[in-house]
Amino acid sequence: MRLVWISAVKELKLLRRDPAAVFLWLAIPLVMGLLIHLVFGKGEVAPQGRLLLADEDNTVASNLLTAPFNRPPLGKMLILESVDRSVGLDRIGRGDASAFLLIPQGLQAAYLRNESFRIQLYTNPEQRVLPRIAEESLSTIVDGGFFLRRLLGTGENPLTGLARAGALARNLNPPLIRLQFETVDPKGQRPNIAVIFFPTMVFMALLLMANGLSAEIWREHSVGTARRLATTPGSFAAVLAGRVIAVALLYGVVGCAGVAATRWLGGPSVVHLVAAAAWAMLAGTVFYLLLLPVSLHASRERGADLLGSLIAFPLALLGGCFFPFEMMPKWMAAIGRVTPNGWAITQFRSILGGSAEVRTLAIGGAWMIAAGAIGFVLSVRRLGGAFLR
Repeated sequence: MRLVWISAVKELKLLRRDPAAVFLWLAIPLVMGLLIHLVFGKGEVAPQGRLLLADEDNTVASNLLTAPFNRPPLGKMLILESVDRSVGLDRIGRGDASAFLLIPQGLQAAYLRNESFRIQLYTNPEQRVLPRIAEESLSTIVDGGFFLRRLLGTGENPLTGLARAGALARNLNPPLIRLQFETVDPKGQRPNIAVIFFPTMVFMALLLMANGLSAEIWREHSVGTARRLATTPGSFAAVLAGRVIAVALLYGVVGCAGVAATRWLGGPSVVHLVAAAAWAMLAGTVFYLLLLPVSLHASRERGADLLGSLIAFPLALLGGCFFPFEMMPKWMAAIGRVTPNGWAITQFRSILGGSAEVRTLAIGGAWMIAAGAIGFVLSVRRLGGAFLR
């Protein structure tokens, strides 16, 4: 047991002598979180584009037609910009906006006379969401104007329909149908894009650390430490156990930094943060123990780094460490969720969101510890065998 702690202290001292590497591992989730925050912010994300407007009528009716685009939520998604007809046609032709709305002169006069009138909406074919939002919103506004005109009457003078509207209001007030609203989600908030992305960044850091730390075992080989240990009463299992303790503590620091940044971005409770940090530490340590036998079976240090990268990077790409599963094709996300890191990321997000089940985490944690134990045994056997040659 004494050799275990000596080995752990020795590894921690080696890490302290290389602060640049530790800083880089800590910086991966923190810098990624900062960049995501700067790009997307902490609030709920909405698409944003530009709606060009050429209002040649410039009347009350035309202002009412475009008024919803000046207020939330449409005003946050489509920034309204007034332009001339020629400028608008030129810019939408160059793809310099999401849509261009042209309101020719005569809209209000035609509306009051109950005559047909055509407004023109040009959309950007290179975009899909924002032009459709502009089209559907404008269609809803036009339909509302149509039904209002029908309510006021079909004669030339719409004021004659006000008496009819007053009579209709008396029949509808008080309303015959009452609506009762029930709030299903008391929080009323959906995770923003930063919260969706950040767990992937944390686990990418954990996987990259596992790849780098597993290859460092070759330093022991290059300086002859492993051969000298073989001539002493000490065991490779005790030395490796101490190394695993030091690695776990390092993962704990990185996990705390990661969940602290997640707290800043998404705001989960402190209880969930502690559990998430512990889960990240366990997952990172298991990643290390699974990649360590791979590194030990390489022929030299450069081969160990290359072999580990050939395994770690495809796992990171497929297992949600580069892109969230929500952004992947369904078939790829289904495969990625059953990879070790993909499953761990899914549980990590459920812990942060408060939806994790204790039984699922306990069973999954037991399987992870078992997998780490297998990696530990394989590594000890390799250390005491062909690795010394």
